[in-house]
This record gives sequence, C-alpha cells and structure tokens, in this order.
Amino acid sequence: MNAFTLSTRGGHVPVPPQRAVDPLVFLPGLFMTSDAWTPICQTMGLRNRLMLDLPGHRAGETAAQVVEMLQDDRWLDRMAAQIAQFSDGGPVHLVGHSSGGLVSLLLALRAPHLVRSLVLVGAPVTGRRDLPRDIGGALMAHDLAGRWSMPLLWRLGLATRANFERSMATVLPRASTRHVPEAMRRSLQRCDPEAIRQFGKWVLAQDVTATMTQIDTPCLAIIGRHDQVVPAQHQIKLLRHLPQAQAQLVPGGHLPFVEQPQHFARTLRGWVSLPHGAQAAG
Repeated sequence: MNAFTLSTRGGHVPVPPQRAVDPLVFLPGLFMTSDAWTPICQTMGLRNRLMLDLPGHRAGETAAQVVEMLQDDRWLDRMAAQIAQFSDGGPVHLVGHSSGGLVSLLLALRAPHLVRSLVLVGAPVTGRRDLPRDIGGALMAHDLAGRWSMPLLWRLGLATRANFERSMATVLPRASTRHVPEAMRRSLQRCDPEAIRQFGKWVLAQDVTATMTQIDTPCLAIIGRHDQVVPAQHQIKLLRHLPQAQAQLVPGGHLPFVEQPQHFARTLRGWVSLPHGAQAAG
C-alpha cells in the first residue's frame, strides 16, 4: 500500500525524545559539488556525515573517464562501497538533492541494506522532469553545441564571485546566492566541464518510474513550492510510486537548504530523529 502523504505545514515534523541518529550521507545535484552541503551540516552541528560528489564533479576526472564509468552501473556499486566503509556497513540516511536524489533512488534499489531512509530534495525521477521545454537540457545533450558552449559558459560563470552569484541566480533568489559556499565555486573551477556534461547526458536519459515500486525504504521528499528546475507537480506525481513516500512543501525553490536553512534544518532533524525515519508527516 502506498503510504504517500503530503504536508504543507511549516515545522510539521515532530521531534521525539533524544536518540542516537544513524549517519547521514549527502549527494549534491548536477553542476554542484558536495561543498553545497557544508553550511547546512554546520547549522545542524552534524559530525557523523559523509558528503559525496557525483561523476564528473571531481578534480582530475576527464570526460573519457566519465563516459567509461557510466557505461554500466558499477560506479553505483563503488559509491555504495564508499558509504559502507563510512558507516561500517550500517544503514544511513541518504540525502540527495536534484540529480543526487535520482542517484539516491538507484542506490536504495541497489543496496537497500545501506539505506535507513531517503530524503529527496528537489529530486526528479526522470531526466526530462515533465518540462514542456528544456532548452538547457537540449543544449547539454547536443554534442556539437554542448562541447562548444559548456567550456565558455563554465569559465565565464566561475571567473569571479560576482559572476558565480549571477549564474546561481538562475535557480536561486538573488538574495540567497551570497550563501552559496565559495568553496563550491573553487571546486567547480577544477572540474572538466565536458566531464560534467557527460554526466548530465546520463541524467537526461534516466527514468526510474517503473522500478520505484521496488523501493520499500521510508522516504521524505522536501519540495520547494517555487521550484522551477524540477516542478513540484513532477515530484508529487511520481513520488506516488514509492511505497513509503511522504512529502513536505517548504518555502523556496530548488535549493531550500540554501534559501531557508533554518526551516530545512528543522525538517531534516525531525525526520532523522524518528525511529527508522518513518511516519514523519501528520
């Protein structure tokens, strides 16, 4: 039976008596690095946590290496092995933003023993996201146009802090861009834009709708009311396929942990404090 519920009440997650919390693992989205999670981890005082980068988003990875890596799903096994090493084989709360949420679903399907619960933040379950027009996706998928434009846009968008904030303003309110860590800009400067584009092409080709019914892991979807990157209706509609899915609409857009960090921290803290991460919404 589908346990999907939807809450729009701020701070609806009840916090039970203090208990030991399983470790947390954070995955960022496309065009972002794990540095994006550092401020919210500091806000929450999290120590028992691991932040992982997606393929192509690490310094030194070439496009050819990423293409080879994505030819099969063994890279997911390697990521699961990293998580198991971090948690000593125990289960974790897996927090995935955007494309990192899609990867989280694949990890929960592949290694359910490692995932205590899923927290999906602005996460798609198909690369196309039910968008009638996706000019950015079309540009990224087109090899000739993508290979030419990505390095140019990359250098320009990351050249200065001001340029970086202007780039982030395409997915964030302008006032919130100053909270995006400078460390992320510097990490992205060391990445190969073509390697990231190759991972983006992989994301566009994904659709996990048919396999979600096999994921019996408790799941909380945190959905920004004004998410223009992955529309809220896409997230709500497709999360109905998860047997134990719950969702909360929160203020903000695609990056609620940057836009509304205190609200996000309360929601996440309440969820992971519950036994097995279940029954978060009332």
